[in-house]
Amino acid sequence: MTLDGATLDGARVLVTGASRGYGAAVARALAVRGAHVVLTATDTGHLARTARQCADEGAQCDLVTLDLASPESVDAAAAEVARVVPRLEGVVLNAGVLGPMGPLANADVDAIGHAIDVDFTGQVRLLQRIAPLIADHAGVVLVTSGAAGRPGYGAYALGKAGLEALGLMLREEWAARAIRVVAINPGPVRTDMRAEAHPEEDPATVPPPAERVAPVLAVLAGEDPGPRVQASEWGLA
Repeated sequence: MTLDGATLDGARVLVTGASRGYGAAVARALAVRGAHVVLTATDTGHLARTARQCADEGAQCDLVTLDLASPESVDAAAAEVARVVPRLEGVVLNAGVLGPMGPLANADVDAIGHAIDVDFTGQVRLLQRIAPLIADHAGVVLVTSGAAGRPGYGAYALGKAGLEALGLMLREEWAARAIRVVAINPGPVRTDMRAEAHPEEDPATVPPPAERVAPVLAVLAGEDPGPRVQASEWGLA
């Protein structure tokens, strides 16, 4: 699909985990297409860098600090989003942490809980809090992973599996409002998290995140490709 850049002109889109990696790539692509981006992350230093890059493209940009492991932070962030924009035409839930890898039986339970708070529970809380802001006919992207439910990936696999289940539920629950809820798996991309999970891998052998943002843009621009998309296969059919 070839997107007309004007299709996202003025659209207000919230992107979590926008300080680096895939979230930053999505934010920059939205800025190029004229969207008003609301960017969140825990690391405000890196987030400011993404914001400068978006501003260089002429985009309107708001920064919101968000720690998905903290209910208080989620509530405060949702209130701040409501303060800076009256409505959201798009949401991209990209934030996540890897957490402990390996067999679940060997993992620290508290570490598992923290990762699931970030990768799943905090995402649910955030969506609940911002639901009144999400416009009818909006696009909601849940960034998932091929590791969802996969042995050896610990809490990350559990959190992403939960996120995919959440997407299926919300597609039905928000269908009357014509809100497109799509789980998108970027596949292997050159990020810090990928390097942490696969230290033996040469980063040059995987594509940069910017090469895998097309389906996110398409969903936000109005397309509904179904409940789950593999970004690596986008445009090949």
